[in-house]
Amino acid sequence: MPSAVAHEKLAARACRIRRLRRRIAAAVLATFVLAWGVVAFDGSMRAEATSVASTPTTTTTSTDASTASGADESSSSEDSPATMTTSQS
Repeated sequence: MPSAVAHEKLAARACRIRRLRRRIAAAVLATFVLAWGVVAFDGSMRAEATSVASTPTTTTTSTDASTASGADESSSSEDSPATMTTSQS
């Protein structure tokens, strides 16, 4: 009977498709859980939320030293707002 063979082929095809869909759903779910696990462990991908105090470093070259030695200390602090100079009397 040809209809019985066709019915068996259709049933086997439906079984293969069902298995394939379940495997894809399992892979998607596993990937999603893994991605959330990485985010929970390592944090999100945006910038660091913790604030770190950093101090700016300044270097004095020979031309800066020669101009600063001839000028007042307060004028040298105007050139670079990141440096703070103090003087003792």
